[in-house]
Amino acid sequence: MSLARLAMLLAAVASGLGGPAAARTLEVGFGRTYASPGEAAAAAADGDTVEIAPGTYFDCAIWRANGLTIAATGPDVMISDKACAGKAAFVVQGNGVTVRGIGFTRIRVPDGNGAGIRAEGRDLTIEDSRFVNNQIAILAGGGGGSLRISGCSFIGNGAGTAGHPLATVLAGPLGRLSVSHSVFQDSHGGGHIASSALRTELVENRLSDEGRGMSGPLVSVNGGALVLDGNTFTLSSVAADRPGAVLVFGDAEAIAVRGNTLIEPAGSVPLVRNWGGIVATADGNIVPDGLEAVSESGATYHRLRARIAGMRSSARDAAGFARHEAAVAARGLGLIP
Repeated sequence: MSLARLAMLLAAVASGLGGPAAARTLEVGFGRTYASPGEAAAAAADGDTVEIAPGTYFDCAIWRANGLTIAATGPDVMISDKACAGKAAFVVQGNGVTVRGIGFTRIRVPDGNGAGIRAEGRDLTIEDSRFVNNQIAILAGGGGGSLRISGCSFIGNGAGTAGHPLATVLAGPLGRLSVSHSVFQDSHGGGHIASSALRTELVENRLSDEGRGMSGPLVSVNGGALVLDGNTFTLSSVAADRPGAVLVFGDAEAIAVRGNTLIEPAGSVPLVRNWGGIVATADGNIVPDGLEAVSESGATYHRLRARIAGMRSSARDAAGFARHEAAVAARGLGLIP
């Protein structure tokens, strides 16, 4: 064997031993390699694509691999009635995962926060998917990273537990929450979106309250930067005392409100109630006559109450710490057993 041929053979062997495994396509459905999403999730590796055939799956899955694409191969793929780990139909623990074209319905857990999707990794993308009648549609606890939602529909979510409805999309301290070209309707009582992300972007969505029990804002944003661009908010006249279609509170960094439309028959609810402590920029919004696109009414009172509540909480924490330290010292001196 020539030296050149031997070198090529050794290079090929080294590449096979040390190179990354080729990404695979895992097929899910009747007669496919995997009968259920849960089976595919157990077998999936980084970079794989999971293709789910149309049908209703009474199943759940924990997705641990990174860089997955989990996609329907046709309409009417529905994940129904089952939650993994007492959390969600899909618990996404991997990073850089995309979910596309899948429906989630009737997810319930005893804690009241059964979700269609629970995001526990970083940088999750959800596209062209449906969430119907879940306790909560999407829950992302935080830990940085991003959550991107595009082209999705949300119908009848947010049931939570009796007397404690939840937001349809609940995002903790993410780096970025982006929701675009999506529809929110028929909430069971909670708001549609609640975000504590460092940056929240809502672009060209339709959000409505049909008067079935939602009394607060449709969107709540706690601090960070907010961009509202080209959305349509439709309110019922049932809850005319809500602070705004959108409520901003906490310590906001920037608020941009442009090109949105507010449909509000009561004529008393602004598009945005700004309690964020900074001046918002607003341009090109359409609101009923006599209403402001952005109102800061009540901001001073609200922020004063928030500061007082924070001081009380700090005082309670300090008192508890002092009691703990005193007990440790007393035990050290033998004054208490």
